Amino acid sequence: MAIYEIGIMARATWNLHSLNNEGTVGNVTEPRTIVLADGSKTDGISGEMLKHIHSYALWEIEENKEQNFCEACRILKPYRANWEKVVIEGKGKGKKTEEDIIKVVKGALTKCELCDLHGFLVENPPTSRSSCIEFGWALGIPEIQDTPTIHRDIHLHTRVEPGLKAKQEGGQEEGEEAQRTAQTIFHRPTRSGVYAVISVFQVWRLGRNDVNCEYVDGIDRKHRYQLALKAYQTMFLRPEGAMTATRLPHTEDFNGVIVYSETNQPVPVISPLKDDYINELKQIQEKLGNGKIKLVEFNGLADFVEKLNELIEQEPYRIS
Repeated sequence: MAIYEIGIMARATWNLHSLNNEGTVGNVTEPRTIVLADGSKTDGISGEMLKHIHSYALWEIEENKEQNFCEACRILKPYRANWEKVVIEGKGKGKKTEEDIIKVVKGALTKCELCDLHGFLVENPPTSRSSCIEFGWALGIPEIQDTPTIHRDIHLHTRVEPGLKAKQEGGQEEGEEAQRTAQTIFHRPTRSGVYAVISVFQVWRLGRNDVNCEYVDGIDRKHRYQLALKAYQTMFLRPEGAMTATRLPHTEDFNGVIVYSETNQPVPVISPLKDDYINELKQIQEKLGNGKIKLVEFNGLADFVEKLNELIEQEPYRIS
């Protein structure tokens, strides 16, 4: 069995986290606020943050970083393939041909798993590779069965710093040990709730040069496929985003569905914002017919890990 695409749609319950924020204004850190189609506002964690969490998990669990990552990805620099200053010899700084670009992309895919899976941008010659792994925003579900699920608060914190020496009454300084302290006040958010999560893994694109639509020889596509699935497991077992040094999420639940296809049928994506999203996916499965897509439900993190383990030993699809 070969896997063409995998989609993950789930509801994650995260308590007291601050995984993604708008920024800091003065001494106040503002949480993300998202407006939905019906005009309602809710909490959100950007797809950029979720993609960052996945790519970091992928980097962390790869044992042979020296051999399987490029110089930039070995040290997690965002420049990716461009860090290598990839320039075609003998062409100068002039316009590059399609053959030059094919050579650059082939070199990047051959050398680096992370560039293959998560994409890259090269300035010279100008080219890019779109990611094989896609994330949408994690959206706070405003209500489940008429009960609010998203809760946000801003907490006051202080930092105490040594300041000027304190003085006794009458203006005389106290001993050398006595000091006045300067107090810094700042405000940080925490959020709790149930979040709709969506992601798609385009397995068929692994090791494929999108410029000439050919697969690069000598790439261990199955290893990269397995690494990506293990990174999915890792990122939800322990999310590593913003402020996790002091606001590590209390993960309470993670349930949903894994959709995958074994033929060249793109997987459908239905938002878990919708209460009956799994039932709708089952209807789509039936309407498409002929086993075009398959659904695997999971209930809890352990079950999610087990269900992905069942897919890990399969082969990545290759377009003829």
